[in-house]
Amino acid sequence: MQTIAVLDFETANHQADSACQLGIAILEPWRIVRQKKWMIRPGRLYFSPRCVAVHGICASDVLDAPTWDAIWSEVYEWLDGSVLVAHNAGFDANVLMSTCMHYELAIPPMDVLCTRLLAKRAWPQLRSHSLASMAEHLAIEFKHHDALEDAKASAAILIQAATNSGARSIEQLEEQFGLVRGRVWSDRVRHPRTVRRSRIENVEESPTRVEPRRFRRDGGPLETDPMRRGRRIADEILAQCKGDLPMHGKHLVLVGTLLGLDREDSAAFLSQLGAIVQTDINLQTHYVIQGNLQETDSKPDPTASLAGFAQALAGMTARRERDIQDRRSEGQSLTILSQRQLLAMLPSGIQAARGEE
Repeated sequence: MQTIAVLDFETANHQADSACQLGIAILEPWRIVRQKKWMIRPGRLYFSPRCVAVHGICASDVLDAPTWDAIWSEVYEWLDGSVLVAHNAGFDANVLMSTCMHYELAIPPMDVLCTRLLAKRAWPQLRSHSLASMAEHLAIEFKHHDALEDAKASAAILIQAATNSGARSIEQLEEQFGLVRGRVWSDRVRHPRTVRRSRIENVEESPTRVEPRRFRRDGGPLETDPMRRGRRIADEILAQCKGDLPMHGKHLVLVGTLLGLDREDSAAFLSQLGAIVQTDINLQTHYVIQGNLQETDSKPDPTASLAGFAQALAGMTARRERDIQDRRSEGQSLTILSQRQLLAMLPSGIQAARGEE
């Protein structure tokens, strides 16, 4: 049976390669059998005030700590052969990849799962699925933003979901909740995601609906499901790349979604192109992608009126635009791309999208 390595990173600043603490809890379903925490001296000894305010670690705490390249062989022994699990796993996978890249250390492909996505499926009635909110709901006592404590809290969420559902293995848990693994390589990250509810529900529960068939310009059948159509376009673009990574090493912030995909699939598509998808703009950011704004990073209250939703959405967009303008005025090179402009940068991107017209 495959082991599970639940991990959590803390970073010194907003650079993904600035890991300063790592915690790992090893699970052999469904109990913790080993655990360890490492303090890490980052390659650049700069601790941003915002990060210090979050986790309380400062430069003096890691002056005598080993650098990442000195502990990697030990850390790899803990991770080797396991499914990696974390809360907001895209962040931790990106830190792992970026820190190894900084020291030119190779990573064999590793599968990644996210307990935040699991929590959203296992406890859909909750308003928030952050680690702190889930810990409060499940009565998990922990010291937030200590790497090992966070890893153990994530493990507790995983264990509780498995216990409630009766899953005997990580594979059964994935099947029951529609979880799709991501993956981390030496140079890129594919984010974990979930499949739509309709894919894991009994199709006999809803009546069969027959849609009239339509056809693309190339004669192929036109998909009527926007997400399925988006996945077909994304697959065509990735096939045209032929293993090349047109967005290799580019740091992107995605506003909304792409190609009619959901948020997780949109981020996974960009990661497969070689991009490093960030949650917010920082000094590393090269591009801001303006996608479909029907789904945003921070959703307004869904109970609000349509007018209130539109006002909140406009406010979020305006704040982001002001941030971009401020950074540009300070000399940072930031490019804003529409979905069409992004597709134009990719092999046969525009042609693949036009095939649907």
